[in-house]
Amino acid sequence: MNSNLRIVNFGNMIKKAIVLFIVAILFSLPGRSQIVPWYFEVDENLLLGKIDFTKDARFNLVASNRSTKTCYLLVEVNWAFEEMAAAAQKEGVTLKVISGARNFDMQKAIWEKKWNARRPNFKSDRETALDILKYSSMPGTSRHHWGTDLDVNSLEPSYFASGKGKLEYEWLQKNAARFGFCQTYDNKSNSGRSGYSEEKWHYSYMPISTVLLNQYNEKISYEKINGFAGSQTAKEVEMIRDYVNGIAVSCNTITFP
Repeated sequence: MNSNLRIVNFGNMIKKAIVLFIVAILFSLPGRSQIVPWYFEVDENLLLGKIDFTKDARFNLVASNRSTKTCYLLVEVNWAFEEMAAAAQKEGVTLKVISGARNFDMQKAIWEKKWNARRPNFKSDRETALDILKYSSMPGTSRHHWGTDLDVNSLEPSYFASGKGKLEYEWLQKNAARFGFCQTYDNKSNSGRSGYSEEKWHYSYMPISTVLLNQYNEKISYEKINGFAGSQTAKEVEMIRDYVNGIAVSCNTITFP
């Protein structure tokens, strides 16, 4: 091995060791909760949506002038959305949350309504699940559980194809990343990602959702995705690999605190 290369590698090892040492110190301090953000260590209930965000201090209500109905988001996400919506407003663009935090029971109601209506139309549970999964998540797998994700202005793809909706979408594509937001479900044909169909209305606050996704992958197994009609198909359709992790690659570059 080249001696210069050995020096570089050794230098990188030292840097990594120093970073790990600092992190270890931060987590060992009595006041570490004030130094390390709370979302770096959450329990399974938040990840699975088994919470009541109306009574959870980590969430707060989206302002009525920024939403079309009663919606909750994580406090940090709500601040970021308010900042983004205010900036858009100055340029004549209106952004409103039409769906924010959604717990397990809310997602279960959406899923099972579709399951009961569509199951007779398909030969198997798997086919039924795949059809619903074009636009809806299984309970326990939705990013909306985390309070980091929100739907903006309309759930109709055609809305963003022309007129006011097109202008709103173009503004978001140009500016959302500046505020930490990203359209997680982009055009699969272009990006090659797996999972849900394109959703031009769905935006995630990546500085927090990236951290929570990592924890989801570490803590949640298929055995924990249950309690609703069709849950037995979660493993068969590779729910965690293809859907929970099936987000736009470009979103992974938005990680600022």
